[in-house]
Amino acid sequence: MSALADLAALGEPVKPVLDAGIFVEPKDRAPDSEDDRQAVLVAALKRLPGVKVVAVPNGGKRTRWAAAKAKREGMHKGWPDLGIIWAYGCAWIEMKAGRTGPDDDQIETLNWLHARGHLVAVCRTKAGALKTLAAWGAPV
Repeated sequence: MSALADLAALGEPVKPVLDAGIFVEPKDRAPDSEDDRQAVLVAALKRLPGVKVVAVPNGGKRTRWAAAKAKREGMHKGWPDLGIIWAYGCAWIEMKAGRTGPDDDQIETLNWLHARGHLVAVCRTKAGALKTLAAWGAPV
């Protein structure tokens, strides 16, 4: 049994930890919101030939009815904000504002993807995301 499983068996609250192999861009003090940061990155990616970007709208306020409908349609709590696809490659990026980090559901999902060989990162800036994608072989 793992150390986390041992704690869970004892009834201790277990805080998930992001796998050390997942790139996390350092926190910053820029006042830009997560939405604004993501929009800047998406605009840059849309201009690149051979690259597709897909936003995954999992967050936000919903009525119970809308939340139930989204879940039936395949919404997955904690799924990364962006999927970036290019010839022979795909990556998942969770965008964050300057001082925030992934929540427990996001950590679990990012770890799950990473454990299955997917390229995943937590980014805060367009420059950080593009540098990471370039390192992974994306035509950025």
